[in-house]
Amino acid sequence: MSETPTPLPANASLEQLQKQAKERVRALRAAGDSGAMLADAQFAIAREHGFATWAKLKQHIQSLRPPGIEPFERLATDLAAAYTSGDERIVRAINAASGTSFPTDFHDPEKVRQRMPAWYASETRSPELAILDARQMVAHAYGFENWTAFAASLTQPAADPRSAPVFLHTRPPFYSIDWRENRLTARGPQTRKDWDEIFAIVEEYGISRLEAGGITDDAMKGLAELECVTHLNVGGSQGLTDEGAQELRRMPQLLDLEIGGWHTKLTDRAFEPLRQLTRLRQFKSCWTQGFNDAAAAHLTPCECLETVNVIGSTAGDGLIRALDGKAALRFLDTGRGVTDAGIPDLHRIPAFAKWLGGEIEVGLMGAAKLPNRLMIDGEFTDTGLAALEGLEGVAALSFFGHSNAFTAAGLEPLRRLPRLEVFGIDGDQCGDEAMRQIAAIPRLRQLQAQGAIAGDSGWEALSRSQTLEYIWGRECPNFASRGFIALARLPSLRGMGISCKLVDDGALAALPGFPRLRQFVSIDVSDHGFRHVGRCENLEVLYCMYCRDTGDAATEDIGGLRKLRTYYAGMTQITDRSLEILGGMKACEKLEFWQCMAITDAGVARLASLPRLREIGIHQSPKVSRKITQLFREGVRVDYSG
Repeated sequence: MSETPTPLPANASLEQLQKQAKERVRALRAAGDSGAMLADAQFAIAREHGFATWAKLKQHIQSLRPPGIEPFERLATDLAAAYTSGDERIVRAINAASGTSFPTDFHDPEKVRQRMPAWYASETRSPELAILDARQMVAHAYGFENWTAFAASLTQPAADPRSAPVFLHTRPPFYSIDWRENRLTARGPQTRKDWDEIFAIVEEYGISRLEAGGITDDAMKGLAELECVTHLNVGGSQGLTDEGAQELRRMPQLLDLEIGGWHTKLTDRAFEPLRQLTRLRQFKSCWTQGFNDAAAAHLTPCECLETVNVIGSTAGDGLIRALDGKAALRFLDTGRGVTDAGIPDLHRIPAFAKWLGGEIEVGLMGAAKLPNRLMIDGEFTDTGLAALEGLEGVAALSFFGHSNAFTAAGLEPLRRLPRLEVFGIDGDQCGDEAMRQIAAIPRLRQLQAQGAIAGDSGWEALSRSQTLEYIWGRECPNFASRGFIALARLPSLRGMGISCKLVDDGALAALPGFPRLRQFVSIDVSDHGFRHVGRCENLEVLYCMYCRDTGDAATEDIGGLRKLRTYYAGMTQITDRSLEILGGMKACEKLEFWQCMAITDAGVARLASLPRLREIGIHQSPKVSRKITQLFREGVRVDYSG
């Protein structure tokens, strides 16, 4: 036996090693060693790999490959191929087929290196090392420290689903149950047997909401028998075809349905069962290229519809016609097929035509309460915008990115929409003149202007608004110091999220002087700039988002914010030191961490004593395991995904 044992290959199996032993015996006998025995060859192989006996090697292999692990081995092999080739399309296909959410951030080499450390550190960069790294990713995705712990979980007895407010099943089939929402979320890959086990749990506990991403035609046959399911999401399922979608005819109890998505195989035929789903209140089919006006026509009998969202599809004027007179409809996001001819038909939807009452509660990251919302997309012109006049009920209106045939002057009729409080317009359509028109909307409280091209004069024009409370812009290429300072003149501004890449430190120093600022997104704010954020004594909500270099120094600067209730960190460089600081900020009620690669279980434990904490979410942070779900007192909602 050599001093340094040879590592077992990533895909080691007893069959493979047994075959190797038999080949050795044949080779020895062919060389004249007639006494060569299989047991001797097995012993030699065991010693070469660092095991005292063949029995111990066999036991080790069996612990690594328990029954049911094969689909996850295939998942890791596919993932290794994707990450070593840098092909994000493979990862997206894996996620769609398996209901997983592996990252596709190949634009960030450091993140990829952190996920594939053994492969990157090796000179040979062998497929076996890539698979070992990918197995670690799979283990982390399901909340385990390593592949060995993950494999061991496959043979553990099932836990009581009622044992936690958000229950994580620790063996295949993997799923979570949120008891507050009575929702089960499947996390693949799933075999038909796995789906049947999930369906049995749904039926046993009367679960009404089922997230079944990755469902197949065959599994749909079992799903359609679940009479307790009233809210169903099969979006993104690439194994679902028109044929499988026909099973929806057997689910007339459905109130909420999400189906389709980018790269799914559905055509308009898949939506024929909608005619039988007459109790449907919410329907969603975003980015489904097979959802067109012909598919939309199948919604005509669904008189209970309250929400329809088909953003990114090709549906347009025909969709609006299918919704003619729908008395319950409040929220509509069209596909990209709306034209000037279709917009007048919006007057035939009661909630848009007349004010029917309702509460409005807006915020930086969206509206918590809205009586209605209209998003239209297509090649409509100023003529179409003129036809919006008279829609006395519209409270929230937005034009999606495909809407590029109108001019800034065409926005003028919006000031005569008497109930308009939320408006969305993005990119090239939101220049200086558009900002002047927007500032004149008399009741405007929230502006969603992602990627707005307005320059200093445009932002200065917007600062004349007396009612504007929240602005979301993300990356606005011409937003600079002068425009930033202009926004300090907005008397009602409570929250903003616009890239500060072009805002110099002197201008950023004005942030504490924004009179009513309570919510801030630190997009492209440097760690050095966080000292100004730390002086915003009344800040209640801070999102560290789109600021990937943000580290512990930034957290040090905000540690004195005594009124901070909500903190979010996404893809930042913070470590457990930041969690230690946050653990001393006693006002914190809601915390969320997304792809924070350096935080660990030990750091998360520092947050468990926060006296007002109600909710914590930790997602795709590989050094944090599912063990953290047991750290927090009863009543704290813990949302975890590996």
